[in-house]
Amino acid sequence: MAKLWTMILAHFEQVKDKPVKVASEYLHTITRDWSELDATDKFGNEDPAAVTLRAWQFTKGESSIKRFGLGSKKAKLSREELALDRHVNETTQQYVDRINGRSVALMPDNFFPSFAHPSTETRDFRDIFWATVSIKQHPDYWVHRYMRSAGWDVDRAFAMIKGIIEWRATEAIDKIICEGEIHSGHDEQRLCLSQLIGRDRLGYPLMFVRVRHIMPRANEGFVFKRYLLSQFESLQVVTRRFGRVTMLYDFTGFTMDNTPFTMVQFMVFLGRKVYAESSSVLILLVDSWLFTNFWNLIRPFLDANLSARIIFVKDVSEVRQFIDEDQLPKELGGTNTFAAPFKLPEEGENAKMFDLDGRKVAETEWRRRIADFESLTKKWCDCLASTSRSTEELNKLAAQRDEAGREVERAELALNRFTRSRNNFERLGLVDAEGCLLLPTDQQ
Repeated sequence: MAKLWTMILAHFEQVKDKPVKVASEYLHTITRDWSELDATDKFGNEDPAAVTLRAWQFTKGESSIKRFGLGSKKAKLSREELALDRHVNETTQQYVDRINGRSVALMPDNFFPSFAHPSTETRDFRDIFWATVSIKQHPDYWVHRYMRSAGWDVDRAFAMIKGIIEWRATEAIDKIICEGEIHSGHDEQRLCLSQLIGRDRLGYPLMFVRVRHIMPRANEGFVFKRYLLSQFESLQVVTRRFGRVTMLYDFTGFTMDNTPFTMVQFMVFLGRKVYAESSSVLILLVDSWLFTNFWNLIRPFLDANLSARIIFVKDVSEVRQFIDEDQLPKELGGTNTFAAPFKLPEEGENAKMFDLDGRKVAETEWRRRIADFESLTKKWCDCLASTSRSTEELNKLAAQRDEAGREVERAELALNRFTRSRNNFERLGLVDAEGCLLLPTDQQ
């Protein structure tokens, strides 16, 4: 671990005057004109299965040619097609504005990464690293994840970390975190395609995914990708005390339309690299021969580490080996009736994001704590490398460094109230004072 930290700190010095240019596909917005529609224009049945089926049917044939013309003046959508197009691509902010008949200030309009690096065109590598690392309970935890994922190969772990931080900088993930669900697709949020519903038998939070309700091709590709990133980033925050999440994918009744190749490839990339070692196990409930085709699509992209976490089950009785009946949803034969419906954000819930003076104070403290941790980490690494070190000196440095790491986390918690919009878990009261997951079963 000391060698890896030495490489990271040295890289900070190498790139301190070399900002990373932003070129994100996930920050695009839909520019088609929905102005001729009003609040009475709806897409029809609001049942999730019916919505996704109808949306997918809409993207086939002639309609898909018109719709994916991206606003071509030659392609005129019917009023019904335009209403459905708005539905599947509309962000939460656009939806809130529409139903209120006015622009609602859910968060500040002008995003900037930090006071130290205000440019929105580039990102500072060190800033992005610490913004990513410090949401965990201790900076070592995040770094250790990549050591495990790299099979304890320090050089490989460093290459993974460097690549992921550069990717996060290029794709402006900090802006996606800041905007959260507000600028994510409202349809995906409302349909609850994935939900935290309970815990597995080891106590890890349980994420339940209804694969048959996923229709990425019903909207623009970047809309669904941004939704996935927003969901994963929220999970990183609310589940940080648990370290990992168990994923239960219900493939019952799914078709290949639910799993287009590009989206599957993107999800594997997130699981393998961006959020490496974030999952406990991935339980795949499969009852269809079609899954063979799906598996053949994704298997070449899986590494041994992720593959080892995948468990195939054929029915609910096999699922119960890993998840108790009272944690399974009723649709899978369990007794768990808990559901976390999407609650629309309200004006005022992100009031602190408008307080620039408060943000500046919090950011200054955050940077001070990071500098303290980096200084102690360097001393700790030097002490470990020294042949004349004493055990007492090493233990003292380790204790000081450990406390400094906790201070980084506390400083980040104070700062993110100014830089991150509130999520659905917070609106529903499913987190504690530090923003960590607190399900109803935990309160009993």
